[in-house]
Amino acid sequence: MIMRRKTILFSLSVLLSFAIPTLIVLSNVGYFLGFADAAEFALVTKIAGIAHPPGFPAYVLTGKVWSRLMEGFGIQHIKGMIWFSVFCTASASLLLHLTFCTLLKFSYPSLSDFRRYTICLIAALSFVTGVTAWHWSGNVEVYAFQVLSFAIMLCGLTNYNIQKTTRSLYIAALGISLGLANHHLTMIFFLPFVLLFFYDDLFSQLKTQPLSATKNAQQKIKKSEAKVTTIITIVKSRNFLLLAAITSFITTIFYGWMFVRAGSDLPFKFGNPDTLSRLFYHLSGGAWIENTWAEVKGLAGLRFPFFMNITFEQFLFFLPLLVMGIATCIKKKCYTIIYIAAGYYLLMLLYQLRIDQTADTDAYMLPAFFVLCIFIPIGIVTLITFNKKIIYILPFLLLAQLFINFPKTDKRKFNVNETLMREIDRCAPLNSTILIADWTTVIQYYYHRIAENFRPDLIVLNYDLKFTNYKMLEQDYPALYKDIKPEYDRFVELLGQAHPQEIYNTGCTLDNTQLMNSFLTVIIKIQQRSIESHTSFMCDPKTYIFLLQNNLMKNNAIVSGSLVSTTTTNKGEAFLDLDYAWLQSPLLMKEPSATDKMVDLEAALDFNKNYFKSLGNDSLFRKAEQSYERIKELQRKMKRNMPFVYRSR
Repeated sequence: MIMRRKTILFSLSVLLSFAIPTLIVLSNVGYFLGFADAAEFALVTKIAGIAHPPGFPAYVLTGKVWSRLMEGFGIQHIKGMIWFSVFCTASASLLLHLTFCTLLKFSYPSLSDFRRYTICLIAALSFVTGVTAWHWSGNVEVYAFQVLSFAIMLCGLTNYNIQKTTRSLYIAALGISLGLANHHLTMIFFLPFVLLFFYDDLFSQLKTQPLSATKNAQQKIKKSEAKVTTIITIVKSRNFLLLAAITSFITTIFYGWMFVRAGSDLPFKFGNPDTLSRLFYHLSGGAWIENTWAEVKGLAGLRFPFFMNITFEQFLFFLPLLVMGIATCIKKKCYTIIYIAAGYYLLMLLYQLRIDQTADTDAYMLPAFFVLCIFIPIGIVTLITFNKKIIYILPFLLLAQLFINFPKTDKRKFNVNETLMREIDRCAPLNSTILIADWTTVIQYYYHRIAENFRPDLIVLNYDLKFTNYKMLEQDYPALYKDIKPEYDRFVELLGQAHPQEIYNTGCTLDNTQLMNSFLTVIIKIQQRSIESHTSFMCDPKTYIFLLQNNLMKNNAIVSGSLVSTTTTNKGEAFLDLDYAWLQSPLLMKEPSATDKMVDLEAALDFNKNYFKSLGNDSLFRKAEQSYERIKELQRKMKRNMPFVYRSR
């Protein structure tokens, strides 16, 4: 009877650890693609393409399989991939719950089953209800999948440390492999801490009595001497080599698949890692590796308040319990856990403080937040030693955290892709050619064109013409490529000579006269083609300024909503209404990736003001002016929340 009751309690807690996070995230999820790389990941999982460095093959391949499964049930791709993120977070919560159960059963064997399962469930749910975790659990991004990989690894390593089973090593290796074949930087930073899980006394001191001062001093000396030997012994041990071998094998399979897939002609692929040199470049981070080593004066000071704020919001009411858990580990001289969890957090924090990054910068901290959660059940156990009834307060803390964080993570009206595509649709006449500098808008269009056949009549090009791979123009716009082939091939040839990697990635460094002239020649040829076919040649404001400076467009260009055109379109007046629901969302104030789009909107509205003023259309001028001031006010608020994005460059 007792065993049956125990089994029911355990099964119920496991079920709730998965079901509650699922319901929490789904309660305010929006089935849209957001800023930054959401559309890219939606596209590469749809076609099994190559994502930007390092390629994220584990996410792309598993996402592709998941998507095909969802499509079998009639579920559209974006919705299916958002559900995939929800599933990853819910599964991570379940594994975190199981990890805590193992830890508390070992360290606090006197705890009743009810208290142990309740503590573990509440501690696991505290992670999901944090703002950063909750926010990224409902996006088409790699971060929820990375948290799942950490959950698998942490579960395996904790079980191995306590139970010493080979099966636990297989689980840990799977988690490490998935992380290395996904958002590999955050996993690479954790690898040194994996060694510490091979120490026998990792958790045992939580349940031991403090030693006397004399014995403690002797123990420290012995421990210090032993650790030098132990590290060498660990690296040479059969179990560690087994972990390393399995990890290497699984990771190689994922990147090997990406290597083979890169040789295919795809409608979208980032880079071209189909040779060993290009594969290494892709794995090393490509052009983004420069941000890792670049030093920017004063940047850390600007970013520090932002990261302290997201840390506070992630833990909120459970932050005191986390601190209490750390204090308990210090008191019981269980320093290794502190080295692992707090050490990894500080390492990731220092990395993020010094890197000149805006997009998804908070998501990099998710694995560190996840590992820090290990202190929360320890803190709860310490707290209830004062009064066992305190445990009944914990669900109310969780509910309060849910209530406060719900609006901060509400994406139900964060309809970024919907509004951007609607804008293109109502601004661009049939068969228009459009040059766009903004990454978000271009990649959103590529997803909708390739995956959903949205406005296939348009030719939408990134400002560098080739977008993420020079072969894409021929693949996606064969008729255009046929008409501009000599000029385009010459431009690619010269760019490849000057900057070999740029022909396979975004970027177009026009740093010599010959290269610049070849680029402008291609633009002229595209413009001539539009004139001959009686179609519109259009661009966004940033591209227009560049073309104007190079005498490829005139000062009297015509405004068409958020775009500028060489011909009259009689379209785009609805743009002035700015009927974008996401502009009213609290999420905007903590979305660094949105700042570029806000600058684009500001520039487009400024163009509209001047255009309608020159036409003498006072009503449209006033509407443009009101919308312009609205965007400027939003930018001022965003600057207060994210000053590092608006720093002087």
